[in-house]
Amino acid sequence: MQSFEKYHPIMSVHYTMDWLTTFKIKDIFQLRADRQIAAESGREFDQKITDTARYINRSMRLVMSNNALLYGIKDRANGDFLGSFCIWNFSEKKTVAQVRFETLAERQGEGVMSEVLKRMLGFAFFELGVKRVYVILPATNERAAKLLAANVFTKVGDYHHDRTLPDGTKVPLARFELTADAVADNDAFHF
Repeated sequence: MQSFEKYHPIMSVHYTMDWLTTFKIKDIFQLRADRQIAAESGREFDQKITDTARYINRSMRLVMSNNALLYGIKDRANGDFLGSFCIWNFSEKKTVAQVRFETLAERQGEGVMSEVLKRMLGFAFFELGVKRVYVILPATNERAAKLLAANVFTKVGDYHHDRTLPDGTKVPLARFELTADAVADNDAFHF
């Protein structure tokens, strides 16, 4: 497998995925400070912009050490930062990986992630050689579950852990998976 450093930018029809270091930190902080988005993604929210700066630095160290790929998503029409997409938690042989994605609250429901998801999964399967990807999210996150189902993911059951949402509610987690074989003949995923 090639060094992860070379894998940028990646383009879809309307969006460019590039390293977080190419975006304004205040825009990334807006995403990272949103408590609801953080809870749905399974991470802590950033309380200060310096938390976001540390996150970007850690992320780039993971990229440089071939342990993760983390991209910001840019709208090519206007240059706006829209969200992030991560391929990480690779298995030892890099055949299985976890995917995490986030879109700014005001851009959810616009189809951004549907286009980005297909492109990035095609990249993971057909360029990186990953055989299976998985997503873990709160079972109550219907928006993301519908997105995953529309993109051929299969719910494989509960993850046997809970996540506490910003309102204090504890919700179970669900795991969704997709294999390279499931999309091998689907042109929408080809990279």
